[in-house]
Amino acid sequence: MKKILVISNMYPTDNHLSFGIFVKNQVDALQQAGFDVVTAVNDNPATGKKNVLKKYTKWGLHALKQGFTHRKTIDVAHAHYVFPSGMLALINKRLFGTPYVVTAHGGDIERMARKSSRLFSWTETILAASEHVIAVGPVLAEQIEQDFAVPKDKISVISMGVNREVFNFAPKVQKTEEQPFRYLFIGNVIEQKGVEELVQAFQMVKTKSERPVELTIIGARRDEDFYKRLKPFIDESVSFIDPLPQTELVKWLHKSDVFVLPSHLEGFGLVALEALATGTPVIASEVGGLVSLLGYGAGHLVPPQNATALAQEMKRALHVPFEDYYNTSAVQDVLTLHDEKNIVTRLQQIYEAAAKGGRHQ
Repeated sequence: MKKILVISNMYPTDNHLSFGIFVKNQVDALQQAGFDVVTAVNDNPATGKKNVLKKYTKWGLHALKQGFTHRKTIDVAHAHYVFPSGMLALINKRLFGTPYVVTAHGGDIERMARKSSRLFSWTETILAASEHVIAVGPVLAEQIEQDFAVPKDKISVISMGVNREVFNFAPKVQKTEEQPFRYLFIGNVIEQKGVEELVQAFQMVKTKSERPVELTIIGARRDEDFYKRLKPFIDESVSFIDPLPQTELVKWLHKSDVFVLPSHLEGFGLVALEALATGTPVIASEVGGLVSLLGYGAGHLVPPQNATALAQEMKRALHVPFEDYYNTSAVQDVLTLHDEKNIVTRLQQIYEAAAKGGRHQ
């Protein structure tokens, strides 16, 4: 079993570095493990009804063409996001008999499926027709089982995994009290990522701290109205940087003191795992997959949408010695569980089982 068709509505390009980068990382890992991977992906992040209709039509036709062209050699399709990617996998299965596995990433279950009764029904059908369902976190797995009546033994909890050769560990350099303490956020600058609470909390910390502090926010600013709401909390100590290649992100993680991810909801929180791998302590919201990722000592959890609580933890990080704030033993347990190489091994087992239930024409 060697040939996989990967279907995804998000995939990065040189112009859109962070758009579904986690899917590409997994494709790269599968290829390195010896899989022949055929992709049918949308790499255009453009929004607006006209753009969405145009790009999704193009992507859908490409996915069907790939499915037809390779119908006799593909062992299994792997769709990322239940809808819309899973719908294309379902159509390929019905047309060409290709079995499929679908990974739910969070937003597809928590938001997309709830937008209308039709989308909920489609999500239900896609999950039911799949050979196997992967949830990136245990809370998400429970939602899929309970809300969509998917049997528990048909669901596996598997994150996208972290490449520890890319996100390599580097010991933190001891700083003096005169040197700035740097907080870092990586992700889309949108309301759901808790960026507003982050800049509010940072200003609370800065006001009461004798030590200089800095906040760096790296990510795409797609919502200009939301960005304008942040302006009152932005000064010379807060810097915004456009998305960067992973090799550059690692450098920022290495030179930052704490990574902060105050999301309102999070299927897993892969970027928090990547931060831990670099030796950077993590503060995050107590939501979704972040609870299981960080809740046993690997990180520090705070209530979501609570700038005051976030500020208290950020201030605590400022004063607690690194060796006490970064729980090496707990982090290593988490990194071993979510190591990309171990993830690929588990995927291979799922692919093999799924392929046995399918047929080729």
